Amino acid sequence: MAGASELRLRLTRAGDAPATNPLADEYVFGLQDTKQQIYAAKARADGTLAWDFGVTVKAAANGRPVFGGPFASGPASDRFVYVSWRSLARGDYINRVKARLSDLDWPLIEAAQAADRPLVADLTGRAPGGGRVPVVWRVADD
Repeated sequence: MAGASELRLRLTRAGDAPATNPLADEYVFGLQDTKQQIYAAKARADGTLAWDFGVTVKAAANGRPVFGGPFASGPASDRFVYVSWRSLARGDYINRVKARLSDLDWPLIEAAQAADRPLVADLTGRAPGGGRVPVVWRVADD
């Protein structure tokens, strides 16, 4: 791939309860951008929550995909997106879960782009502080 192209992504999760909330804070929950904005999910017919968004992707000098855009956080070699719970009272984060973009490779990216479908990852049950636990991405069925 020569220049940057758009890649559609979708994150899903069953429920919005944070893994921990020791102070029982009221919170805002959603997809976090690099400016700390939180975007609410859309409820799907099956009751799961979903965020549809895009990132840019281009080849790094080593040939690996590198991701950009307002939702791609972290260093270029290890980008991820956040689903976050932010305390309304304190303004800090109760919990955040990472979906690693470094788990994506060119064959999967190109398959999604050719099918004109997003890549989907289900974050149900993922806890904050999951470290480098891989995220399973697949081309969406719809």
